[in-house]
Amino acid sequence: MKTAIIAVTASGALLAEKLALNLPVSVDVFVKTGRNPHSVGTEYDSLSELVDRLFTQYTGLIFIMATGIVVRVIAPHVRDKRFDPAVVVMDEAGQYAISLLSGHIGGANELTQVIARAVKAAPVITTATDVNHKPAPDILAVKLDLAIEPFNQLKTINAAIVNGDRVAFFIDRSLGNHAHYIQRATEMGIPLIDMTELSQTDKYDAAVIISDKDLYMVKPHLYLRPATLAIGIGCRQGTTSAEIFTAIDDACKKIGRSAKSIAVIGSTVAKQEEIGLLAAVQQLVIPVEFFSNEQLQQVINQFDLSISEFVQKQIGVGNVCEAAALMGGQAETLILPKTTYKNIAIAIAEVKYRWWE
Repeated sequence: MKTAIIAVTASGALLAEKLALNLPVSVDVFVKTGRNPHSVGTEYDSLSELVDRLFTQYTGLIFIMATGIVVRVIAPHVRDKRFDPAVVVMDEAGQYAISLLSGHIGGANELTQVIARAVKAAPVITTATDVNHKPAPDILAVKLDLAIEPFNQLKTINAAIVNGDRVAFFIDRSLGNHAHYIQRATEMGIPLIDMTELSQTDKYDAAVIISDKDLYMVKPHLYLRPATLAIGIGCRQGTTSAEIFTAIDDACKKIGRSAKSIAVIGSTVAKQEEIGLLAAVQQLVIPVEFFSNEQLQQVINQFDLSISEFVQKQIGVGNVCEAAALMGGQAETLILPKTTYKNIAIAIAEVKYRWWE
């Protein structure tokens, strides 16, 4: 977590210095000009201008000042708990550390605990699931690097948990690393039930399901999506991002998988400046890999993939989408072979391991 500490008084500057020395991660310190007795970190003149600059640059912000000041200065920037940074507030005497914003997904609750241990402050956490010592699906999602779908259902499921409804957590054992998920969830005190028991609807009121599959569900539910799919894309010049979105969504539906489980998109270097493709990838927030003709040809030869003479003539290699999907997933088989749409060809493979990270 890239973290900044911001102090507005001389006493706050001294606490910021102490905190920076005792936190287990490196931090950047910002202190109000003229209130920096030990010349720590970087000085600033305007708090609002500083926050304007830092809010999207850091994943964690620690303010040493009154909570009211912090609320007012961050208010114009607060948008969405999925993207807002963790915000923690401390009093300048270092008595309390308060989790203010993005407690679960942003990590403010965890950062608050770390700060409290570092300087022996009292942690103040008001998130309902934490206060009631209940398992929260968004914490599980963060710990296991899973996407939440649909996100607007998270509030409903968390409310059900806090209200004492029977919310069961399920695991799809067909996932390659299901054992890892089970172990990590168990460490968090969350037992995972085999997904085959979803049909026993009399045993739960709502469900949280770790799976990349789309299922028919009667009870309220929330999916936690693992990144399991490698998408290979070939497209004509000028293809729009909307066309690419539609094709990807339909291709995932054909195999009963969620587009939220896409881990990587692969294509040819000939498309690395294709505006529609780049825009789609940026909006999906998914890494993209562009493979050379030599890399794609090697995969074509290895798996005896079919060749398009038109594609061969246009870019010098006869198969883009299938070869890119296999290359992106480091896979040996396709779960969706080449499927054509207007201006687009898509193939899908399962990710063997996340080699690009």
